[in-house]
Amino acid sequence: MRRFFVSLAILCGLVISSAEAKDILSIPYKNIKESAKVKFSDGIWSTKVDKKDFDYFVKFISDGTGSYSEFFKSSGAFAFTTGCQYEFIHNGSLIGYSNQDLKFYEFMYIDGELTKRALADDEINELFPDFEIIKISEFSPNTNSLKIKKTRKNFKIIILNDTDKNFYHYSFTSGNAKFKTYPLAGFINVTKKGMIQFSHFGDNTESNPWFVLLIR
Repeated sequence: MRRFFVSLAILCGLVISSAEAKDILSIPYKNIKESAKVKFSDGIWSTKVDKKDFDYFVKFISDGTGSYSEFFKSSGAFAFTTGCQYEFIHNGSLIGYSNQDLKFYEFMYIDGELTKRALADDEINELFPDFEIIKISEFSPNTNSLKIKKTRKNFKIIILNDTDKNFYHYSFTSGNAKFKTYPLAGFINVTKKGMIQFSHFGDNTESNPWFVLLIR
């Protein structure tokens, strides 16, 4: 139980910046909780595991900074890790989101091996039709900034990583714009125009450059 609360605190720390806890929004898919059971049968993932099932997996959250999910077999033996901080099942598919990669993955477990593939833009659009996708490559290479027009009251944004960069401990901050965060690092709901920084504790260095959204 202690491990659960420690890991939860770490996860929240990845996405909370200037926003208070009350400003964290939910996504329409339930995160698979720690100690939850899942099974993979005939190419389909499910959380419906009953007493007759002997071949299933149990989710745990790894200890330490930058925690991620680990899955163990029903026997107690380690099975696989997703490298993600958030997993959910949608239409029989196991989907994971990595706060470090800013990417969604689909996982399959075949012949005792876990395979993953990054979701395409159209698949993410299908999962989150109310969000506008912005890619890291769209930011100016000179200023790391991007001008965006706020087109509606609740302007929802997903920042996706289409580079080889890592975004460990990145989060949103702002001095004038207002927004709410989700339990996924690259997601925000902009409620007031202004400048928003996506950075590693406010750094703007060669190894940890910030990315600036100019919401007009």
